[in-house]
Amino acid sequence: MSHPELNQLIRAEQLIDEIKFNEALEILNDQSQYEGLNLQQKSYFQFLKGLVLLYLAKGEDIINLGEEIYEEGQKHNNNLQSFDGLFFIITGLALSGKFEEAFKLFEKAELTLKHISNVSKEILTLRKVRLSTIKAFAGLYSDKADLVEKSIHWIVDSQEEFENSFEIVWVNLTMADYLLRVKSNFDLSMEHIKKALSIAMEIKFNHHWIALCEAHLGVNYQVIGELDKSLKHYMKCIEFFKKSGSIFHIAAILNNIGNLYGEKGEYDLAVEYLEESLNLFEQIPQSFFDIDTPIDSLISLAVEHEDDKRAQKYFHHLENLYNQKKSIHLEILYKFNKALMLKSSSRIRDKAKAEELFKELIETDTIVFDLIIKAHINLCDILLTEYRIDNDSEVFSELNHYIAKLLSIAEKSHSYLVFCEAFILQAKITLLNFDIKSARLFLTQAQKIAESYSMKRLAMKISYEHDDLLRKTKMWENLITSEVSLSERLELTGLNEQMENMVKRRMIEVPEISNEEPVMLLILTEGGNLLFSKKFMEDFSFEDDILGGFLTTINYIINEVFSEGLDRAIFGQYTLLMMPIKPFLICYIFKGHSYFAHHKIKNFLDSIHNDSLIWQSLKKFYQKSKSIQINDIPSLESIVTEIFIEKKIEDSLLLT
Repeated sequence: MSHPELNQLIRAEQLIDEIKFNEALEILNDQSQYEGLNLQQKSYFQFLKGLVLLYLAKGEDIINLGEEIYEEGQKHNNNLQSFDGLFFIITGLALSGKFEEAFKLFEKAELTLKHISNVSKEILTLRKVRLSTIKAFAGLYSDKADLVEKSIHWIVDSQEEFENSFEIVWVNLTMADYLLRVKSNFDLSMEHIKKALSIAMEIKFNHHWIALCEAHLGVNYQVIGELDKSLKHYMKCIEFFKKSGSIFHIAAILNNIGNLYGEKGEYDLAVEYLEESLNLFEQIPQSFFDIDTPIDSLISLAVEHEDDKRAQKYFHHLENLYNQKKSIHLEILYKFNKALMLKSSSRIRDKAKAEELFKELIETDTIVFDLIIKAHINLCDILLTEYRIDNDSEVFSELNHYIAKLLSIAEKSHSYLVFCEAFILQAKITLLNFDIKSARLFLTQAQKIAESYSMKRLAMKISYEHDDLLRKTKMWENLITSEVSLSERLELTGLNEQMENMVKRRMIEVPEISNEEPVMLLILTEGGNLLFSKKFMEDFSFEDDILGGFLTTINYIINEVFSEGLDRAIFGQYTLLMMPIKPFLICYIFKGHSYFAHHKIKNFLDSIHNDSLIWQSLKKFYQKSKSIQINDIPSLESIVTEIFIEKKIEDSLLLT
């Protein structure tokens, strides 16, 4: 253990810890350093080399290392070493985007794993974890996403039993990625990232994994439109990747930042980051992250900003790639960008060709949902422009047809941000025909989805628009009998702006929303009888004409408003929000915006349902058909006071 070769290899460990990966590789690449080491020592330092290559995402080098280890294992009839070699070969193939080749080796690796003997249970389990993790990773980035849960659920479900290691960090990040990209479960995805980060903090050589956790946080926040939070996490991780020299990770994060600035509308910064990303990707022989990704973004941004010279430059770049490598993915990307270029032309025949190409793409049987979704959006934009010019009912019907298709594919692909935005679009289109009730239903559906998937900025925007529509109901009703022009109606609905935001994928602008002013809280039975009431305004009279009118028509409201899927109504200066929890209906009357009011009533509903004393008391009074006074259930008053009077919730909703 004291010979100089081993000391040098120990020095390589120190260099890895100091994030000097390339210096560590210089030592680990020197075959003379392994002379005199026993098999266990050599295997450890070979694994260390593989780990550094993984950190640098050098797929081809990992394959070569794996083949070397596998051959040695076969030569010495050592199944453990042979398995380690196969693990690195598969990992290298996956990182290089050679998924078909990788999947061909899994059966061989599993068979080798079964024949490993004379090792501890811990060593064998760790190898099983590694194989399951790389299978899940390969499945996620190919067309076999269903393999993720199948491969690693046994690790995720019992991860507390495993010793903290980079493998468990990798498992959690892969699961987080799967939950976000495939299931659109933002909250659960965030849980796995936080779990990964807490483990990464405790393991050896952890800098790379901490940076990866930061990168995943950046992606998650970008997906739900929280761009400022996203950018902070990207800037944290890219600082590490630049220090480590990982060209692949730098390029990937630069691409994300470029797209982020594009969403913010900052064209010059977006182009700067995307071009830098592209330059780095061109230095990488092969990767599971395609080089066409930044090219596609550069074309879209250039078209959007009418930068014809740059758009043509990168379109020719994409065209050359397509001609060199005739893959299905590149064909779809090429057709989409060709349609995009034609759409931006001032010539009518070019726009007609763009419309044909978008329709062709929409009918393509592919899993490249993002491009198909963008094709739908751009086609709807063309049709809206046609309708704006010609006021043709046939074009209007076609527009509605493709919006319905957009909703369907957005739901199918779990693209819930687009799903919500399409509901808003549909709400504005129904308003063109003065169908206020349908518009409100679409907005209600959109907000429920936005709330369910933690898209807080979008939920605020939808709630604000719904409130605004309620306040303008009389205006829209009066317009029905007037001869208001289509252009005026388009302006009033804000349809053009909504379409433009969807085409350009603009950052969601959050309207100024303040906490509401509480007026009264009511708990009603399913039959519409008043069970409990609490006034928050001293000068508010229970006999007030407006409230009196509400109470006398409560059954009508429940049947005509709430039962149809709507959740709010306006009475003069007051807004009423309703939320059910069988056998009760919670009603909250207030002045002002409804967004924070919605969260308060939801919080109240959860609190009383989870408090067994309150819940059983409410049910007892309900069964006896008796009304409740505030001192009948003392703990109820404290919950009401805490939620509706004391709590200001803007910060907790927007800054978490």
